[in-house]
Amino acid sequence: MSDEHDRAMSVVTPVTKAPAVTWSRHFLGISLRRAFRLHIMTDEVLPQERAHLESQAAHIRDPEQQAFLAWRRSVLLLVAVMFVPLSVFRFIEAFDGPALPWTARIFVLLPAVAEAAFCIVMFDQLRNWAKWQKQRRILFIAWALYFLAPFLVYVYPFRGAFDSYSIARTATKILGFDLTSYNSKIRMVVGLAYGVTALLALGPKVISLMPGLIRASVVSKLQFPGSGAPGWLMMLAAPFYALFAYILVLLPYQITGSWQFMLGNAGILAAQVFIAISGRRLTGPLTTEESQHAIHKLWLWYILILVVSAGFMVYGLYDFITQLHMGPVRVVTGVLAFISNVLLDTLIGTDAIIAAMSHFKRRGQPDPREEQLRRESEAKLDIFCG
Repeated sequence: MSDEHDRAMSVVTPVTKAPAVTWSRHFLGISLRRAFRLHIMTDEVLPQERAHLESQAAHIRDPEQQAFLAWRRSVLLLVAVMFVPLSVFRFIEAFDGPALPWTARIFVLLPAVAEAAFCIVMFDQLRNWAKWQKQRRILFIAWALYFLAPFLVYVYPFRGAFDSYSIARTATKILGFDLTSYNSKIRMVVGLAYGVTALLALGPKVISLMPGLIRASVVSKLQFPGSGAPGWLMMLAAPFYALFAYILVLLPYQITGSWQFMLGNAGILAAQVFIAISGRRLTGPLTTEESQHAIHKLWLWYILILVVSAGFMVYGLYDFITQLHMGPVRVVTGVLAFISNVLLDTLIGTDAIIAAMSHFKRRGQPDPREEQLRRESEAKLDIFCG
């Protein structure tokens, strides 16, 4: 019976060439425009995408939800494409620098391997863009491994690998120089150097998580305007973003002493305060038109403040990059990694928020035991507070 139903559906369902459409130059251009937006309009969903949704996700009939899935598809495609050069550069950077023992080299290679593996997963999951439940679980697990890999690198004590550096051994033999008396001090310097490297490597990844989470809250609110959870999450994420940004800027500021850093950082802090205060209106149920109007207005001001602040930050970064002798490849890689991670965290964050809202909705069904416990707790609270 099931086979007959599938054959009948295949007759009436429009035939699409999804892989061909996905890799066409036209669709890559469409995805580039879509990905940086918070949502796409319902009339921007391509006919091929609607046909694919009818065959793979017939229960998704709401035009807004169809537009959301089409937006996710474009974001995933663009991030996957951006991860290709990033993965190549990560492998190059892993072998750049002093010689390391094989154990240290394995730790250094972990982020590059995780990034390349996640890139492959993203390209593979493009075919499941209409199957949200299946795709989001796979992407979340792969993203978690990719996100945690760089943090595992610095579990390795690189200060202890100094004795294995070939240049140190060679200098000892040629000059007859005894490193024993200076070993502890040299190890401390090496440890400090790798500590700074860790902050520079992990900082942007953590920083990109916060704007991604804020964007994910906005996307979720646009998709489900009657829910107040995205607004509360935005209000909570903004202060943490401001705190992390301030801590990370302290390092380049102390190295360069550039006042542009502090001015740019003050602008970023002001933007987070603004989005947190403005986000209060999004904590209540709204209509689709009300949520779009509120978000459009506050988001324009938020982006404007961030752009002006970023201008001062870039001006101050020039001295920082020059003093650390960072090549153009590392600079481009850093910028590309930040942009791609913000887009990626927006997608993963949106999926997590929607899944959490669905979970708590199911748990919201009345339970006699939980209701009794709630009443007992409220009674104790009334007695305690008088």
